Amino acid sequence: MLKYFVLSTILFSGLAFAQKSEIEKNKVNGKPTSIEESMQKASIRMQQITGYELQYHTKSIYNKDGNPVSREYFNEDGNRVSSENFTYNEENKIISSEMKSEDETLKFYFQYEYTEDGYTIVKSENDVNILQTEYKLDNNQNVIYEKETNLFEEGNLFTEKKYEYTGGFLTKTIVKYNNGSHTLLYKNDALGNAVEEQYMDKNNKLIYKFVRKFDKNQNITEEITYDTNSKITNSSQIMYEYDEQKNWIKRTQYTSKIDEPISNTLRTIRY
Repeated sequence: MLKYFVLSTILFSGLAFAQKSEIEKNKVNGKPTSIEESMQKASIRMQQITGYELQYHTKSIYNKDGNPVSREYFNEDGNRVSSENFTYNEENKIISSEMKSEDETLKFYFQYEYTEDGYTIVKSENDVNILQTEYKLDNNQNVIYEKETNLFEEGNLFTEKKYEYTGGFLTKTIVKYNNGSHTLLYKNDALGNAVEEQYMDKNNKLIYKFVRKFDKNQNITEEITYDTNSKITNSSQIMYEYDEQKNWIKRTQYTSKIDEPISNTLRTIRY
């Protein structure tokens, strides 16, 4: 069940960035009232697919501003395992979110506090504060600083990120944590899509690099991974099917090493 709660953090993170709605952030066209999405990922053994496992299955209900008011999570059998509700203030800023398992034995609560230059999120589990994330924004409402601190474990475990922008597009992320650091460098196309991403270690040595292609709908269609010696270690292709609003409703990912898809994602979007 834990993976469904981990997914919540992934979907929920960044919801308040630049005060964009979740629909805008996820590049969904039109005015959806609900989106149901499920992803199956291949289990691979010795370059052979042995089966597929559900990674997530969610159903989100949206308000007129394009933000979620509720989200349900389902397991492989289609049974709901957890649900989440979101609360906003009069300025349409999210102020809290509560997620709980179906039997209510596990509850997560996200509390937002806004400041002049950003905001802070405190995450609690069963009424115990476990994580605090601080964000700072620039004048264009881009996130320029992020610090995540573990409030539960001893030793003040943290992850700190600093973001740099050029022409409004993210070009550099500096990541520091208790035991080290690394840097991400980005090259963008004219629309701001990251067509190249380099991972540099603390000594500024290239560890690996991603080179990407995007389609006319700004969805990634190809990603090639290079190692420190510029040797290709992996190549992925992604194919899409679109609805009349030019939103993808089926996404299939392949890798050059395997003939069958390594992941399948389906979306049902209601407007």
